[in-house]
Amino acid sequence: MIKMGTDLLYTQLQAIDGYTIVDKRNETYTSQVKSANTIFFATIKEEESGKWNCTFNAFKNDAAFSSTKEYDSFYKILMDAKNSLENFMQNLSGNIVLPANEEAQTEEPAEQAEKPFEQKTQNPVMDNLAGTWTGEEYIEKILILRGGRGFIVYKNGASMNISVSADGDLILIKQKGKPNASFYPELPRQEALKIAAEAKPIEWTLTLAGQTLTGTKKTLVADRKSSTGVSEGTVTVTWTKLH
Repeated sequence: MIKMGTDLLYTQLQAIDGYTIVDKRNETYTSQVKSANTIFFATIKEEESGKWNCTFNAFKNDAAFSSTKEYDSFYKILMDAKNSLENFMQNLSGNIVLPANEEAQTEEPAEQAEKPFEQKTQNPVMDNLAGTWTGEEYIEKILILRGGRGFIVYKNGASMNISVSADGDLILIKQKGKPNASFYPELPRQEALKIAAEAKPIEWTLTLAGQTLTGTKKTLVADRKSSTGVSEGTVTVTWTKLH
């Protein structure tokens, strides 16, 4: 679960414009490390009460800044990741960086942290979609949020931002953000790396029946007749709502 969380945060951090991200997660950080670049890391911890804390930390030379939020569940950390990271990085960009011995610590109760996701839509279909879904061999979880957005967490650690909309009885889900070869785990890795950057966004066209979404997924599929070994195609998919 922690790996899923850190992988998602890393992917969301990469998607923020204006920063070049260097992955140092395999290296050990100590407070003696000094850098003219910003060192960022997150800590995720479950409390004895069953709630979860997620803390963002940033260090640059002798300055430091951190922000902590409390959540009712681990998956709500994932649901809030994009919004929290963008706010944190905006604060850094606004020079809200304090001396290390005067570290800023902001505590926000769970209800405040979740507030952006409590917006109600006028479409009952969209309200019914909000929640956690599972489906497809290579996907760990699909989280759909109120307001027409969400993300997909792959079993290989990749995460994809998605937009969600309803057109009559059809549910339209579309990949948002930067392309990633990891969005095609069913393809040989080398082939996915060659073509992913030029691929069209993955799209799902689904219909809702109770707690099940069924339909088609427009994506890259293996094609021996193609010079690249892959081509655009559709596959049949089924998603089931967990909660």
